[in-house]
Amino acid sequence: MKATEVRILPALDPGDSYVDQTFMLVETALDENGDPVTTMEHVASRLVGDKTRWQVVTLGQAVPLSHAAALEWAVSFAASRNIPIVYERDSTLLPGHAAAPSAGAAAPHSSAAK
Repeated sequence: MKATEVRILPALDPGDSYVDQTFMLVETALDENGDPVTTMEHVASRLVGDKTRWQVVTLGQAVPLSHAAALEWAVSFAASRNIPIVYERDSTLLPGHAAAPSAGAAAPHSSAAK
């Protein structure tokens, strides 16, 4: 899969359920010093017996990395493993300000709706 085929979508609100079988989740927040830290997870649903279970593999937790850099890495990782979607949440922005991917992160995604 090419990086340009990976879709970047806003993360769902807490309590909402994801329906995709496999995806990446990138969440960035500010640490106690006001510096950005990012958590990156690979999430996949797996059939265990007759029930579907979520398997979450944390690839990085509280990594001192900007959201744009983490998003770029996640898209590359997703493309290399045929993961079609990266969900993202950037909590480092002030409320009311829309997040726009950096020029580097904007290139490797498609704006096609699911």
